[in-house]
Amino acid sequence: MPEILFFPYFGPNRRSDKRVVELRLDFSTDKDSDFPQRVEGIGRILKDAGILTAGECFPEEPLPDGRVNWYSSLLVQTALLFQHKCGHRADYFRISEEPGRKRCLALVEYAHCDVGMTAVKLAIETMNGSRQTILEPFRQFSEFARARVLPSETDAIIKAAIRRDIPYFQLEQEPFSGKFKTGFGVRPNGLLMLGHGAASRILDGTFCIDKSGEYVTALLRNPGQRRALLQQLGVPFSNDGTDNQAVSDLYHILNINGQLSVIKESPDGSGQIVDNSHSSLGTLIQTISKLAEFAPVAVSLKTTDITKPLGETGGVVLDFDLAPNLGVLLGQCERGPDLLDSAANHLIDWLFPGPGNTRMPIIAVTGTNGKTTTSRMIRHILELSGHRPGLVCTDGIFLNGRQISREDSSSFIGHARVLTSKLVDTAVLETHHRGIAVRGFAFEKCEIAVCLNVTREHLAKGEIESVEQMAEVKRALLERASDVAVLNADDDNCRLMPAYLTAERICFVSMQSSVDQLRDLAGSRSACFCVLENVRGEQWLVIYDGKQRLPLMDVAQIPASFDGTARFNVSNAMHAAAATFFFGIHIDQIRAALGSFSAGRELTPGRMNVIDDLPFRIIIDFAHNADGMKKLCEFVDLQKVKGLKRIAFAGPAKSTDEANRRSAQAVAGHFDFYFCKEYEPPEPISRRLVGPFMQQVLVEEGVPENKTMLMTFGREVIFRILDACEPGDLLILLVGHAEIHSAPPHINEYIGHRSKA
Repeated sequence: MPEILFFPYFGPNRRSDKRVVELRLDFSTDKDSDFPQRVEGIGRILKDAGILTAGECFPEEPLPDGRVNWYSSLLVQTALLFQHKCGHRADYFRISEEPGRKRCLALVEYAHCDVGMTAVKLAIETMNGSRQTILEPFRQFSEFARARVLPSETDAIIKAAIRRDIPYFQLEQEPFSGKFKTGFGVRPNGLLMLGHGAASRILDGTFCIDKSGEYVTALLRNPGQRRALLQQLGVPFSNDGTDNQAVSDLYHILNINGQLSVIKESPDGSGQIVDNSHSSLGTLIQTISKLAEFAPVAVSLKTTDITKPLGETGGVVLDFDLAPNLGVLLGQCERGPDLLDSAANHLIDWLFPGPGNTRMPIIAVTGTNGKTTTSRMIRHILELSGHRPGLVCTDGIFLNGRQISREDSSSFIGHARVLTSKLVDTAVLETHHRGIAVRGFAFEKCEIAVCLNVTREHLAKGEIESVEQMAEVKRALLERASDVAVLNADDDNCRLMPAYLTAERICFVSMQSSVDQLRDLAGSRSACFCVLENVRGEQWLVIYDGKQRLPLMDVAQIPASFDGTARFNVSNAMHAAAATFFFGIHIDQIRAALGSFSAGRELTPGRMNVIDDLPFRIIIDFAHNADGMKKLCEFVDLQKVKGLKRIAFAGPAKSTDEANRRSAQAVAGHFDFYFCKEYEPPEPISRRLVGPFMQQVLVEEGVPENKTMLMTFGREVIFRILDACEPGDLLILLVGHAEIHSAPPHINEYIGHRSKA
């Protein structure tokens, strides 16, 4: 049987705009004799379990030729069948065999993440022969799945939101499940967040939690308060919610955003829309709606004649509901789906009156190196121009200047934390390749997307195995840019991306090419440019927008560029400037923000942080792969140092030997002394030591062994490294995630001890 890896995308993703489970099937060790050989074997198992009835066609779509595609198609169609039989709407699937390899990629849609994953697991067990009967497993699955069916009204509300281009999150599904505590539970599986940020609304069924005050909430929960209100209004009502008039008919009057519907309920539960009703009943429900802050409301009543006032017929109000179940009220009526869609449209219009924008503007940044610094530069520019940005990056989550998490959150859940926050008005989202590859996006589109570079780092066997595949992953973000895609024209992989993009414009950023050369690269595409040009003998950052040539600033005026010698930060600043300019920030504000952006702990912790409180200079940086170390060495080579150039560096224990070898090779020959240390682990060390390997590579590259020293990690190691430095030296201290926070206090402690000595 094939080896199968499967996982869910939580939102739109690099494979599809639909939420799907991705399956990677590897048939390289598969034997032709393995089960099953014919589709009839699966059909028998499904029929024996009562899943398929006599005469029912399965699979619905014809199975393709070739055993790999045949097997994969049957598998995903089985997973869809399991979902269908339990009331879940999921229809999409796709399979694609890798040319020349016994591998297949399959996608299967889900309506509920946990149900979709469980359906795939059960389908695999059905296919691989580990279960000759699935009667009991399917019974358990069915119970599990039916408890998670999306209410028909919620499905209609989502469709209405999509028609209005309003984003939504289903808060009872992964990855939100359990993270939003509302205390309501009005409608199981009906918890939605519609819209982003300050424009967002949270619905539980049809009850808007964040648009309802204490009084409305009390009315929702307390029948006694509802009866008291009816009494106050002088409405005849039933004290216990029932009525003894057996000849009376049961009616429900529904009001959503001023739109009335009158439904006559038959004894069998079916409904019929009534065109004529007495105006006093419409006035009553409008009054209740007004007192309930214009929330949707359904009044249930009994009367012998709906065209007359209740006082004339002896009719009574049974109760009113501030979270009317549209599926129950309208679903059983003739033209029920149309009525449900219409009611959902009215509900959306009530929640979001007028044409106001319900989406938070997004600038998303990807690439191998430089993402965090570029994202922080963008946030700084937005802040100084009056915006309240939310930032997600490797260092954590920041909402309007306040850090709420220190975890690396540069994927779906971190992005969602920003997009659901009412504290911010703009999202700056660092986007990690792995989040794109296995989690999908928390947004359907972004205004601006940036790709800084694509390198060999982070490749892994069985996952993303080539630079070309990595470029495809990162390109998936750029494909969701609606306004401008900002691309590093100095990177070969970025230069190939425009053919796949649908953004209105492409912005090419280059430190090497002239604007005329970039125009040739753009071809017929609508493009803009950000380049370096000589202005009065200085190197300036210049933006070209149509016929406008806009000199921004001398790169040496950007503190983070170290007088222009930190070329990677010059590139980062150019991408940040381009992204924010085409986002609509005035060039003067960009100039002022970049002119105040320094590589210090406050703005870029762990990235080119300079410490000058000792007789020698220390620069702390996060470079952790070959490309990052190569660029750092280019900076070091430009520095004039009276003493020695020293580096303390490590290789990630989780990286391959080849990746760590390239890192050691990148620094070899650029320094006078090398401390081969370890990254400080967040827990007691349980992984292999990498320092000896890095030292060995240095020696192989021609570095004298006596110019190297093996170290481990921690406070005492930092002290020993500092003790070894002499006045006038330059020490490059490369840190991992944990040391970004622990190394500076150790250095400050060392400085304190030295000042007292």
